This record gives sequence, structure tokens and C-alpha cells, in this order.
Amino acid sequence: MSFNFAYLAGGKLHLKLGDQPVRTIDSQFGQDVQDRTLKSQRRNAWKDKNPMAGMIPPAFLKQMEAMGEAKLPVAIRSVSPCSPGQLLYTLAVGEVTGVFTVDAALEKEQRLFHHSDFAVQHLNAHPQNNEFACTVMHKDGSANIAVMSMNGARPREITAGDSLDLAPQWVPSSSKTLIFQSAGIARNSEGFALEQSPFSIEKLDFQSGEMVTIAESPKFDLLAPKMTADGSLYYIRRPYRTRHRPINVLTLLKDIFLIPLRLIQAIYEWLNVFTQSYTGKPLVKPGQPQVQAKQDLLIWGNTINTEAEAEKNRKFGDEDSPALVPRSWQLICQRPDGEIQVIGDGVISYDVDAEGGVVYTNGSAIYTTHPGGVPKRLLRDRPIEQVVFVDHP
Repeated sequence: MSFNFAYLAGGKLHLKLGDQPVRTIDSQFGQDVQDRTLKSQRRNAWKDKNPMAGMIPPAFLKQMEAMGEAKLPVAIRSVSPCSPGQLLYTLAVGEVTGVFTVDAALEKEQRLFHHSDFAVQHLNAHPQNNEFACTVMHKDGSANIAVMSMNGARPREITAGDSLDLAPQWVPSSSKTLIFQSAGIARNSEGFALEQSPFSIEKLDFQSGEMVTIAESPKFDLLAPKMTADGSLYYIRRPYRTRHRPINVLTLLKDIFLIPLRLIQAIYEWLNVFTQSYTGKPLVKPGQPQVQAKQDLLIWGNTINTEAEAEKNRKFGDEDSPALVPRSWQLICQRPDGEIQVIGDGVISYDVDAEGGVVYTNGSAIYTTHPGGVPKRLLRDRPIEQVVFVDHP
């Protein structure tokens, strides 16, 4: 049996249709912005303006020139199927976020909206109406649910308050009802966020204004909810942790003990950069072991050291595609009668089709299954951030 799905990995959009090979879809808009920025940087090159340029070692000057021509970061942050053969996605280009559609066959891109005052995330196109729901991320750290027309009008926010309202999903057979995850924010007198409550799952009829909590737990965050036509509720469940955890005496003593080693490492790194600038050669010769930097990712508001988590999870099987998040991040199916089934462990993202089929990712691979079934791996990639089913004509 073949599957049609799209996924995000490393900020890029990938498409897998049946038995065809994976295809990467690039944003022409993002490429154009990068090219314009690079041309502007070259016209205002740092070395042409600095009167000290002649006194700086040539190797260091080349590094400064390369840094000046660094490409503007471009990344696709969210994707949703819309009409058959089309995908809806958000594109972050530096400080600007835009919403685009692309024809999967022709790779023809159309811009719907872009703005720099807020970011748009977590898209979900309505299956019948010409609109989609999304999250509007504000610069004060709060987030609201919004609805936007496919014609490109400004997003219309339908929730408010000092909270994190994220990941909206349309409820089947309803044109004006959404479910989403929500957490309250506690701030100090200066307005800085100090704490947030566990994420619960809310159901909002924004035509009547009625909102009810349909799932919550003081011990868990309930993330990325989806509801199927039979009333089953799917979500990712992870242990709730506060922002300010009590001080661990052993950890504190360990950090104090490691201060000299960390200072030595910092001095070494500075000397390594200095040596390369003046001689073009590193302190460590090729072939000698070097310390690799941590690979941290921000996933659902938590900063995760993915390499450390992958190493922990290798012993649970799939050594070549271990979960990049703790195995306690579980994909849950909650039936209308209250029965709860665990579908997968170490889950970052998932999607559910009309027949109850599930596709999910642990960050290293994509799997398909159904409640009570055995997961089957479809492909490997890394790091995978989101996966969705695709309607392909």
C-alpha cells in the first residue's frame, strides 16, 4: 500500500507521492529574497568601508567577507494540505513570515500574505470553505488562534488574552468549530513571562463564542489535537514541567566542579579562531577528534538536545532512526467512551486520515499505523519537524 504525504525536515518541504522518490519543493520567493539580500551586502561590503582593512590579516579578512555574505535564513515552518494537489505553508525569511500555496505538480508558488509584526504558524486548511485556521505568534510571547481567507486577507484573531493558543484544527462536519491547545501565561510586574500552565485542549465554536475544555491534566501537556468524524480525539501527551524547577544540589556541585574545564575549553576555542585567522591553520590537525557542538532544537516550546535524546533511545530499537525527543512524548487516541490507546512513543508530529490511518514522526523517521496496529517505517530523514497526509489527484 502506498501513501501520499509531505513533511518538513531542516526547514525544507519534502513531498512523497506513492512509490515516487521524495521530492524537495523550494520556495522561489525565499530564493529571490536571499539573492536580493546578498546583492545588497556585496554593494556595501565591510572591507570597502573599513579604513583598517589593510592592517587585518588576509585570512581573517576573507572570513569577515564570508560572514558579510551569509545568506538570510529561510525556512518553512508549517504545512497543511488544502485543495487536491496543493499545499499551504508558512515561510520564515529573517523577521518576515509569509503564507503561500504551491501546486505540487507544477511547483507554482503563490503568496497569500506576509508580515513582520507577528509570525503565522500551525496552518490547517478547511476541507470545504475557502479559508484556513492558524496561530498568530505575537512578540510579547502570547499567541492567538486566527482564521484567514485563501484570498489573502489579514488573519482575523478569534481568541484573545494572555495565553498560548496553538495548533488549531477544524472539527469534522462543522464549518465554525475548532479544537486547539491552550496554556495560560503568568507574568511579573514588568511583563516578563514567569510560568505557564499545562497545555489543555479546548473546543471553540467561534460563531456562538462558546468554548469548552475537552481534555486536560495537571501532570501532562496535551499537544497538537485532532478529531476524527467518529469523535475520537488524538493528541501528543508529554510530561508537564515548570519553567522554574527547584535547584538540584548535585547538579549545582557538578557545574561548579566543571567551571575550570569549561574555561579551558573557552580559551582553547578562542585561540583556535585566532590561529586560523593569522595562519589559516587550526590548532587541531585534520584527523584528530574534535568536540561537536550540541544539536538543540526548539520543539513545542521545549529546547531538546536531540543528539543526547537519540543516544538514550537507541536501546529501544530502530538504532538507525531513534526518537529525537523523550519516549514519554506519546501519541494518544482517546475514544468517545474515554478509552485511551497509546499509538507511538517519542512522537514529534502526526496526522490522521478519514479512515483512521495514522502517519507520525519521531524526528528521525516517518511511520504509518492505526490504533492497535504495528507501526511500519516509511522513510528516514533528519531532523523531521512535521508530517501531514496529502490529497493527490
